Amino acid sequence: MNMKCMLAAATVFFYCNAFAQTSAGIDAYNSSPLIGREDTHQVSVPNAEKVKSDRHHAERGNAAAQFRLALRYDLGHGVPQDVAEAVKWLRKAAAQNYVKAQYNLGCMYADGHGVPQDHAEAANWFRKAAGNGYARAQKNLGAQYGLGLGVPQSDIEAFIWSSIAASSGDQGAISNRDFAAEKLSPADLETARLRVAELGREIQQKQQ
Repeated sequence: MNMKCMLAAATVFFYCNAFAQTSAGIDAYNSSPLIGREDTHQVSVPNAEKVKSDRHHAERGNAAAQFRLALRYDLGHGVPQDVAEAVKWLRKAAAQNYVKAQYNLGCMYADGHGVPQDHAEAANWFRKAAGNGYARAQKNLGAQYGLGLGVPQSDIEAFIWSSIAASSGDQGAISNRDFAAEKLSPADLETARLRVAELGREIQQKQQ
């Protein structure tokens, strides 16, 4: 079924398609919205001077400005709505390792918004953002592994990424982690926990 996910940004709400539930177990992976765009509050009020400033800095390579300009085009806030332009500027910001742009690109590919729907490409962008420490991307990547959506189904990988996301306190990630853990043998669970610790250190080092 289609699950509605709403992301409030002032008076802006997005409705995204979540993934179909195919068994009782999948419900745990869908316990919170799997996909969604964010940070639209940055551009929720059209302002000519702010638009001009964002464009000026974006054209000169500022990743944060490129991200804000992408959001403006996605929403039509201060500029004509143009999702293709939104994708263009997101790519520019994501190429500079701007984690929220990487995450939003993953959402757009997962939802088929402005690009052909491609769960493998969504996983690719979620993985980049997840590796940069972004909890929402970590949760989404874990859920994709749990579902086998765009990646080979793997309860071990689902546990690993959900565990890392769960450290942020996200209840959906916690549910996903616990559900994946129940499907693992004791040996696989121990291996996965060691990988969580290792990967957590790697991510932490990248953020220093």
